[in-house]
Amino acid sequence: MTTALPDLWLDWCSVAGKPTELVDDATLALFSRQVGASRAVLASLRRMISQEPTVAPAWPRCHKDNPESLRRLVKRATVLIQDPATQWVFRLRLRRMLFAAVMIAPPGHGGLGLDRAGALGLRPNEMQRLRSRIGVTPDAQSCSACAVWSWLDVIGTNNGWSHRAVRALGHRFDQKDDEHRHLLPDTSADWLLCVGMLPAIDRWGYIDPYSSMHPSSLSAVIRAMDALLEGPVPVPAPVLDPEPRPAVRAISPQEEEQILARADELTARVAKILREYG
Repeated sequence: MTTALPDLWLDWCSVAGKPTELVDDATLALFSRQVGASRAVLASLRRMISQEPTVAPAWPRCHKDNPESLRRLVKRATVLIQDPATQWVFRLRLRRMLFAAVMIAPPGHGGLGLDRAGALGLRPNEMQRLRSRIGVTPDAQSCSACAVWSWLDVIGTNNGWSHRAVRALGHRFDQKDDEHRHLLPDTSADWLLCVGMLPAIDRWGYIDPYSSMHPSSLSAVIRAMDALLEGPVPVPAPVLDPEPRPAVRAISPQEEEQILARADELTARVAKILREYG
């Protein structure tokens, strides 16, 4: 099931004790009789009966057969999130990008396999139900569940506090240790009151609390995922070391300059895509 389920259906299933994934003719007839569902809701549910199962239709096609692709994406974006030189609004957008990636990545990769409509139509009650299905890795820096935790922290802060609090959170980058964030309590549980799980972010870092981003914006976010997967490994800004240590593998100054230039070009490209589409 790759499409977000209607809220009325979810509520009825909860009260009636029915599994939300069981959408058959008999259950639909009972649902329609008891709640008087609209034609639009019934049509949406009937499409789910007839649709062919598709695994993660929104995930970049050339990476669907690579079960390591989601973990690699999380790892690469985490390098940028951890980089003190990353502008705070870009850091917020990277966290949103990783959340979107987990929503649309194949279940075999550690994602949920939602399509575009399912990701944009996702609501907190369904997110809460699906959260336990998200993949976990031993390495906290490539853990999908930790990436989801961080984005829920952002939209929870936005919903319950202020833009100033979101800005402070955007300036913060994760601790570089082995602690998995997804094992911690939600610091901003107000994400449960959000309307959309993938809202737009404007140039000043204001997050739209009332709706999801435009479908074209999600398509741009998916292009940014693809670029980050296809490009060179991002390189953080150099940190001054009072006691320089010898490199593990000696490379020439020319080689180092080329690597840094390619990594910087990739980072700028990803930042531009995410910035232009909100």
